[in-house]
Amino acid sequence: MHVSSYPRVIAWLLMLAGFAAGAQAVEFDEKVKAPMVRGGAEIKAQAESYSASYARMSAASPVEMVSSKVLALDLFELKWQIERALEDKRPLEDLSAVGLVKYENGFRIDYKTFPQWNPFSKVLTDLVPTMQMDAVGPQLIARGFRESDIAALRSYVETHDLKAATSAKTLPLAIGFSKAVKKYDKIKRPAGKDLVFSFLYQRDKAIVEVNHAWSEGLVSALDDQRVRILHSYFSEMLSTGYFFPDDADAGVANLLAIMRLPDYEQRATAEAKGVTP
Repeated sequence: MHVSSYPRVIAWLLMLAGFAAGAQAVEFDEKVKAPMVRGGAEIKAQAESYSASYARMSAASPVEMVSSKVLALDLFELKWQIERALEDKRPLEDLSAVGLVKYENGFRIDYKTFPQWNPFSKVLTDLVPTMQMDAVGPQLIARGFRESDIAALRSYVETHDLKAATSAKTLPLAIGFSKAVKKYDKIKRPAGKDLVFSFLYQRDKAIVEVNHAWSEGLVSALDDQRVRILHSYFSEMLSTGYFFPDDADAGVANLLAIMRLPDYEQRATAEAKGVTP
């Protein structure tokens, strides 16, 4: 699991909150397999390639960084590889040149020096939805925001519910996965780690896509100068993050137990709508 110093930390078994009707539903697909874990040299090359791409985008503009869906997905794929390698206790090559410094059984990251591991687009989705505009607004105005920019920022957050958009995308995946697990049980076929990781890969990728669309829409609501101010403001907050391995076997068992609940679909749907089951 990648642990950030920000208040909002997404655990890998976190389920659903909020709901947005009418969003395109994509169900869990058993045929979509999670990528196999690569070797240490391949992961290092992948990390170097991503870091170089990030540097090019960063040199261009914050807007270009946020607008690049390819960059967001590249980071997702890279983090997936690193997290799985740590969980499997696979040997990794020295990654300190790209910011991953060995720490206990994982890695420590200085975000100020290596911001590619917590890029601007992720900072936006982590912090802006819960930002107290009455407190932050004056600070942004002191840096060059106008009242109209504050209003645009506030309006975007109020009219684009990130939790709802995320649930609309992930709820069908979770329900479809629950049905698949129960189908496997019925035909006496084991539902193991491969199936669980297939679901987690599809779900987490969907979350990245939702986050990308949300952050891209946010910067589109502001002009380039205001985006640069926002980028500078948040960059000063960057501190330290960590990669630590999860107990994958325990996580798999817990998730399968949740998915086997006879009323999981009803519970998940009610929870997603903000209703206590």
